[in-house]
Amino acid sequence: MTSVDGKILTDKWGSDPKVKALAENFEKAHEELGVKAWLVGRTTMEKDFTDFAAPILKKGHQEVPRTDFVAEHTAESFAIAIDGQAKLGWEEPTMQGDHVITILTTAVPDAYLAHLQDIGVSYIFAGEKKINLKTALEKLTSLFGIKKLMLEGGAHINGSFLNEQLIDELHQLLLPLADGTKETSTLFEIEQSEKRNGATVLKLHDVKRMEDDVLWLTYKFDY
Repeated sequence: MTSVDGKILTDKWGSDPKVKALAENFEKAHEELGVKAWLVGRTTMEKDFTDFAAPILKKGHQEVPRTDFVAEHTAESFAIAIDGQAKLGWEEPTMQGDHVITILTTAVPDAYLAHLQDIGVSYIFAGEKKINLKTALEKLTSLFGIKKLMLEGGAHINGSFLNEQLIDELHQLLLPLADGTKETSTLFEIEQSEKRNGATVLKLHDVKRMEDDVLWLTYKFDY
């Protein structure tokens, strides 16, 4: 969901009821797409979902092997976080009814892993110091049967997936409002030192007009 100038942070858009009504289209699209697994980066998860809760470390001496942990669960939907340095504070194994899976590096503390096991949060390892996205996706499929995933920000996670050519389809809700701020994140952001190629070419697949002049644009990727 973006403004016409490509910005994605709704907290910069003010408290006008008209703006809030426009932003509600995001959840409508989320439900209509119906994908049972969604993924966000650590910054988005702590800002929008965990309320900046500090990481919890289990007391006492802990030694936890660096093997993936699939907690017991009955959920068919998943809330997934990229959190390589274990900065998210988890207090329960579900998020809005979805089973939580956190993607970590092997550098995280033993006491953090012990706490996740105690409360039933699943975790997978996808690198020693930096997350390897391809490894993470392969494990989400092999361990949890996830074959389709909704990537929902923020800008750096979106950019990382784009940089690795791991996005098949883009659904962009274009809201009829202009942000105008310089510091606000855009839909995709990649550090210049990490960017591999030039611009990515997309193919327009569908355009749908929603309520209040919102456009739902669907693109296919042409790598």
